[in-house]
Amino acid sequence: MPSLIYIELIYTEIEEGVTAIKHALIIRHHAAETLAKNFTAILQDQGFELVPLDVFEAEPLYDQFSPPALNEIDLIISLGGPMSANDDYPAISSEIDYLKRAIDGETPVIGICLGAQLLARALGGTVEPSGGHQFGLTKILVTGEGLTDPVFSKIKTPLVPTLHGDCFSIPSGAIKLAEGQMLRRNSTYQRINMAFRYGNSYGFQFEPQLTFEELKVWDTVFREEYKLMGQGFDPAEESARFLGEFAQFEQFHRNQTRELLIAFLANAGLVN
Repeated sequence: MPSLIYIELIYTEIEEGVTAIKHALIIRHHAAETLAKNFTAILQDQGFELVPLDVFEAEPLYDQFSPPALNEIDLIISLGGPMSANDDYPAISSEIDYLKRAIDGETPVIGICLGAQLLARALGGTVEPSGGHQFGLTKILVTGEGLTDPVFSKIKTPLVPTLHGDCFSIPSGAIKLAEGQMLRRNSTYQRINMAFRYGNSYGFQFEPQLTFEELKVWDTVFREEYKLMGQGFDPAEESARFLGEFAQFEQFHRNQTRELLIAFLANAGLVN
């Protein structure tokens, strides 16, 4: 008959094994938009099991959104996609409601591009066309709050990859972390919001997870997006510029956004 000490050791090991597993829900809206190796490796190294939810599998109707119960999820990352946060798709409406309930229940959320716009809407903000389009490296204007934020301050060089045309308002109660300049198709510039924090959740109107390997896929799959920048832009030239610039910048981008994600997990109490 095993001793009580032996039984206690076994119970402790089982208990620690259970509590060590955390679940990160990864919401994807397009097959080409992934969490990429950089962010995936960080989460797995920190003990997260990645739970995929591929909204794009229900295209073109986008009528299915069946996420796990929120009490089964420790973190939500909502990625980008080609649709608008204002589109009348059942999955979009359901995701906005899911993110709202996650925030109300204090489940940390990272919204990226479309995911950030959906997060803004879940918090009562608005999303609208900017009048222009960005597909490339973009300088962001970090606010004073962004410079001192425990997570966003890890962005030491304010240069980020972007792919978007819509922009979000800063929801009530949220803190603006960064702005940007959008060149509109009428040759004027518009100041747009690029990042915000609400509690321990963050919205980024750029792609912190992007790697050069993923960009090469985007450059093929989303090639038509370059044309949306306006008649003054040559798609082939913009493609070559983005690939060339990001090939040189990627390692620095990877390092600082790695620090950003680790700081996010620590700030949200998800790692020790």
